[in-house]
Amino acid sequence: MPVREALVSGSVKDLFVDAEASFAAEFLKRGGITVSGRVIAALTDTATPQGVVAVAEARTVRLAAVEGDLVVVLADVRDPGNAGTLVRSAVAAGAGAVVFATGAVDPFNPKTVRATAGLLFHVGLVTDIPLRAALEGLGAKGFLLVGADAGAQAAASGVDLRRPVALVLGNESWGIDPSARRLLDEVIGIAMPGPAESLNVGIAGSILLFEVVRLRAREQEGH
Repeated sequence: MPVREALVSGSVKDLFVDAEASFAAEFLKRGGITVSGRVIAALTDTATPQGVVAVAEARTVRLAAVEGDLVVVLADVRDPGNAGTLVRSAVAAGAGAVVFATGAVDPFNPKTVRATAGLLFHVGLVTDIPLRAALEGLGAKGFLLVGADAGAQAAASGVDLRRPVALVLGNESWGIDPSARRLLDEVIGIAMPGPAESLNVGIAGSILLFEVVRLRAREQEGH
């Protein structure tokens, strides 16, 4: 439940609980305020509310403050489900930040938040930054800019992943804009022996994130 993750992160400012919810006691112990089911319904945009609503602080970071050796850049990813999936996978893979470049869906869109399962509260979020500025800034910080493309022949295994990596994922329909693509250091794809032409960006990005994790682990074992 996203609310639980928000509570763990310390981001929750207000918590409203349906007194008739089966888990009401759990959230009342965490400072929740009892309200009616009608109030819960008015506070959410879902057809079947879960019975608890949290008002949480939207935490974002500046690009200059991004830490870690793995960053995900969403370049015009506009579907909240895909974006949420990628945030969830980024957290699981240990990424230090997810950059929502200008043109990408709002990370605080309710559908995006739900798709992250609340894990957006556990990673640095960079927002309101043009894609070019994001790529140039990450490049200046020493990140290898690696784009994903369904038609690319190169595999992640052919990329030096010992240095910090920024995985750039493009729009669901047209991919990464050509003007931004010229700024990339590498463009990689996923081998697909079956008849499918491409994968959903949420799935493809998740596969590549864990390919980075796998290859780095193998590199460490080799040393």
